[in-house]
Amino acid sequence: MTSPRPGWAGLYLLAGLMLGALLLTQGLVAAGAERTLMQCGLVLGGFAAMVQWTRRNRAALDHLDWCECASSRVTVRVIPSGRERPARARPERAPRPRSVEPADTPFEEVAP
Repeated sequence: MTSPRPGWAGLYLLAGLMLGALLLTQGLVAAGAERTLMQCGLVLGGFAAMVQWTRRNRAALDHLDWCECASSRVTVRVIPSGRERPARARPERAPRPRSVEPADTPFEEVAP
């Protein structure tokens, strides 16, 4: 069985788009708070897209470290549950009544 390969082209495309957008922002937007905010947003968005790429390719990235003989050496144990039927649900208890006594101090003394 052939292990999946990560889509490196997608990662390079994301990094290139992020860098291109940063260069475009550097050239077209005047220096100031707007440019700084835009650059921060582009960097955060680019890194968020790279995190998503990593999540989509996590199995392929994990298989990069495996040798060809790994599938014959991996052992999977399946342990069945000891219960044959689901456990009984606990009966719900009625809420305990709480005794609340009114405060003896007037409102003006508590909150100025």
